[in-house]
Amino acid sequence: MEKLLTISNLNVNFKTPRGRVYALRDINIDVTANRILGIVGESGSGKSTVAWAITRLLAGNAESPTGEVLFQGQDVLNLKEWELLHYRGEKVSMVFQDPMTSQIPVLSYAQQMTDIQYRRSNSGFTEKRRRAIDMMRRVGIPDPEERILQYPHQFSGGMRQRAAIAMALIMDPALLIADEPTTALDVTMEAQIIHLLRELKEEFDATVIVVSHNLGLIAQLCDDVVVMYAGEVVESGNAHQIFYNPSHPYTQALLECDPARVLKRSFLLPTIPGDVPDLHKPPRGCTFALRCPKAFKGCDMEKPVDFELADGQVARCRLYDRALGAPAAVTLPDDASAAADLGERSEKIASENLLAVEDLRVRFRIMGALKAKLSGVADPFIDAVYDVSLGLLPGETLGLVGESGSGKTTLGLTILGLVRAHSGSVRFEQRELIGLSEAQFKPLRRDMAMMFQDPVGSLSPRLSVQGLITEPFEFAGIGAGNRVDEANELCRMVNLPTNFLSRYPHELSGGQARRVGVARALALRPKLIIADEPTAGLDVSVQGEILNLMARLQREHELSYLIITHNLPVVRHIADRLAIMYLGRLVEYGECKLLFDNPAHPYTEALVNGVPRPDPDNRRPLVSIEGEVPSLAKRPPGCEFHTRCTYAEPICRIKPPQMLPLSDGRLVRCHLRH
Repeated sequence: MEKLLTISNLNVNFKTPRGRVYALRDINIDVTANRILGIVGESGSGKSTVAWAITRLLAGNAESPTGEVLFQGQDVLNLKEWELLHYRGEKVSMVFQDPMTSQIPVLSYAQQMTDIQYRRSNSGFTEKRRRAIDMMRRVGIPDPEERILQYPHQFSGGMRQRAAIAMALIMDPALLIADEPTTALDVTMEAQIIHLLRELKEEFDATVIVVSHNLGLIAQLCDDVVVMYAGEVVESGNAHQIFYNPSHPYTQALLECDPARVLKRSFLLPTIPGDVPDLHKPPRGCTFALRCPKAFKGCDMEKPVDFELADGQVARCRLYDRALGAPAAVTLPDDASAAADLGERSEKIASENLLAVEDLRVRFRIMGALKAKLSGVADPFIDAVYDVSLGLLPGETLGLVGESGSGKTTLGLTILGLVRAHSGSVRFEQRELIGLSEAQFKPLRRDMAMMFQDPVGSLSPRLSVQGLITEPFEFAGIGAGNRVDEANELCRMVNLPTNFLSRYPHELSGGQARRVGVARALALRPKLIIADEPTAGLDVSVQGEILNLMARLQREHELSYLIITHNLPVVRHIADRLAIMYLGRLVEYGECKLLFDNPAHPYTEALVNGVPRPDPDNRRPLVSIEGEVPSLAKRPPGCEFHTRCTYAEPICRIKPPQMLPLSDGRLVRCHLRH
């Protein structure tokens, strides 16, 4: 098979004030034409650096002392600036991780997509715009003639990612690189992007490189897989080999950690002990040796070489050195028992809810009073949370699940008094919270804490870790005491080394920053923690660490959790009950196991079926749910899900369904179930 791109013995270093960072070391990757290659690994493994090297977009402090990147026989590292102008976009194009920051916010898509075609000097503006509209239609953007006149902030996250793919493909590149294309997307949008990339690959006969830490995405999308760890390629092969016969201990550990592989509920998920090594001083031997359960004498001192296994699979591991004896047996747990199970929690004896929400409604004004009057709009508000009722017992975990824009975060903020409710009731330990002044609410905040979605962005960059995790004591008016002892105790609780107390947020990894957020939330020993996307953007191994930590703290301190997430593989392992939200309403509510085993609402069924499984031999041919969430300003009549529901009947388009109980105790808002 033809090799479109060949990376040989590539080394990339970064010069920093703390010394040289050896980001990539002896990288060898072949990209076969007309196939999809996945590059997978934990954060800091060098995945994105490989993409930057291919596109010559490395930072100014980077250098490549050795190696070559051959694209169609030409070394990219030796291209002159004027040659790069033709190389980027025409031959190689890239879809960046965050479409909001990679697209120009003050230019319409019409302007951006015609500007990209500046090399087509023989095409006029009309022809360029027609081509742009056609490309937007190909990637599934509805009404492209009108949407092309809009700006990035007017598109949803999924639509912005589709627009990014359209912009990348408009010059018909030979190679498309997608860097974490679904990281911030809901499970339904993720499934749509996977399906779209597969379709476009067939339609354009394209070659694609996908960079991701999402194993489900890699399995569903890729033909070949490269596994990276700490700046090195540790294993490569086709998707079937990597997922069904992983050879390197790191690949095996990475697959074991994926919550999506574990179908049985488990309160203790597998993790990879230790951390990625500091690349200022790369290990002399195998980079994975200090975390490897199969390491033996010499692994930490002797550098392994690449061993070619059956059918082209390659692993960089001394286990396959025949001079050292036969390799250790490879044993991967099956889906039913991939994690150590601590057993079911003891029956809850509490009869009263710690938290009770009844008929809660939250409205936001979208138009000023004068403009509404002049426009003839009688109700210039949207309902972000619409008549929601739920309860949370002491020591229980309730998962709140739904797509972006469903009202999950707004509900959590309203419970904490950070957003004003329009009507309804929120009772915490039988005390009504709606209508309390800030002075009345302040003492209650000691018993309620929030973990925000962005673990780094939610921490003040001016405070050290010690200042961040002891700050709640100051807000609560608690005496000074010994802040160092308190900080050390909180670090111990969340398994964070005490030498991190002097660090600042920008010096922390995502998992470390999340632990600081957990410690900060625990500072005042609350009874309720509302966690907004506690595992968003984290590697699968770090996800397991955070979930295990939260489970341990819950057992030790009788905590109650309200987990806001769209990560279904995660929530099935930590939630006792689930509440499914759509357009601000609850559509299904009940025991977690029942919702996963037999979803009653079509929306719940679509979410459960939309999770990409790490199984390349069982790829879903179609997405589970089409289209986007409707605008809150234009709620569909009848059942609000009928515009996307495959089971919709005439009554669904006319009459709104009521929340009614099923025989198993669940509550479901659907005409088909009553």
